Amino acid sequence: MKNINKELVSLILIIASGSVILGVAGLIIYGLGWFIDLKYSGWFLIAYLLGCLTSYIFEKRQSTYITKAIKQAFLFPVKLFTGFITLSAPYLILQIHLLIYLFFACAVPAVFYLLDHFSDVINLNFPTHIYIFVTFSVVIATLLNDRIKQLIYLLSPFRISHLQKIKKIDFKELTDYLLSENNIKFIIYSIYFFYLLIINFFNFQQNSFYSDPETDKAVLQSFITFIALERLITNLKELEFKPSEMIRRLLDSMTGEDKKK
Repeated sequence: MKNINKELVSLILIIASGSVILGVAGLIIYGLGWFIDLKYSGWFLIAYLLGCLTSYIFEKRQSTYITKAIKQAFLFPVKLFTGFITLSAPYLILQIHLLIYLFFACAVPAVFYLLDHFSDVINLNFPTHIYIFVTFSVVIATLLNDRIKQLIYLLSPFRISHLQKIKKIDFKELTDYLLSENNIKFIIYSIYFFYLLIINFFNFQQNSFYSDPETDKAVLQSFITFIALERLITNLKELEFKPSEMIRRLLDSMTGEDKKK
């Protein structure tokens, strides 16, 4: 029980700290966008850079408490930004890799939906599309775990080898640990769990989470399909029956050859 509580607290801390870092990053991007939209933002930037350069030169020529304080005041925003980047780099990179992983997992069913939507070849209704999209996304996310991670390392905007030269952090190991097959399954089951809590609450209140109750049912059926696939794969791994061995035995029986040969 203690181990479960410890891991639960650690998970909450990871989610909370990651959310805070992502929120701060969003505020920084918003602030930069606001600054760029200012009428004289370019002149402000030039003035700031000249102030940094001037304070640095004065501090080098005459190192006093005042010149040091002025230089530190000018460089404080830069140090604050670089410090945030240094501390948040592992979080931000892992979050971006997780988003890329979700993108690749959902890419195939998303393309199928767009093709059917614009071409009307099959003309499936919306609940059916939800069922196909959710089911195939979770299946691809679990069965093609290694392939998707290889695509992440190949197409990620952060080159793993380059980052590890800059910082002594094994980003590949961190990504492999976060995006392991078991962790992906845990994330999928967690999402299904909370979603089922919500739609069951609405159902018991004689309401529907979506405007169409069939859409709620589509997500529920996708979860059942995912569980069935999980059990099928588990049983297949434990199965002693092998088609190749069966063919060999049938050929031996037809030819009358000794099975030991």
